[in-house]
Amino acid sequence: MSDFGGMEDLLQDFLQEAGDLLSDVDNKLVDLERSPDDGRLLNDIFRGFHTIKGGAGFLNAGELVKLCHLTENLFDKLRNGEKTLSPELMDTIMAATQGVREMFGEIAQGRQPVPASPAVADALRAALEDRVEENIGVGTAAASPAATPASPPDAPAAQGS
Repeated sequence: MSDFGGMEDLLQDFLQEAGDLLSDVDNKLVDLERSPDDGRLLNDIFRGFHTIKGGAGFLNAGELVKLCHLTENLFDKLRNGEKTLSPELMDTIMAATQGVREMFGEIAQGRQPVPASPAVADALRAALEDRVEENIGVGTAAASPAATPASPPDAPAAQGS
């Protein structure tokens, strides 16, 4: 009994193509450790996770989509120079990639993948939020105007009562 009933052909295509992409990502991650500022590698790895995420979406493999999305967002920040690759960040990326690999195993067995390890998901979120915290002044300034428009709709309702 498969969680992917009626999608067997799509499932097999996904496993083949996404498996090839993940192998390519693995090789590029090794290269990235040697050349952490290589924009081409950062773009290629970003695209790999992005493409895997898209295929997982077709299969409604939501947990794989979530993990790839977090990892893709991290690579977006790396490739745009918003973050720099550190050994700790590389450890997080490697753990996320291992999580993707484990989810592939579940999908290959015909099961929807379980959520990523909370430690991996939390580490990815923390890495992404570090950038937000660095721009706290910008975030605070942006939040104030957003709060102001929320008040006027309340005010007319109060005046109309």
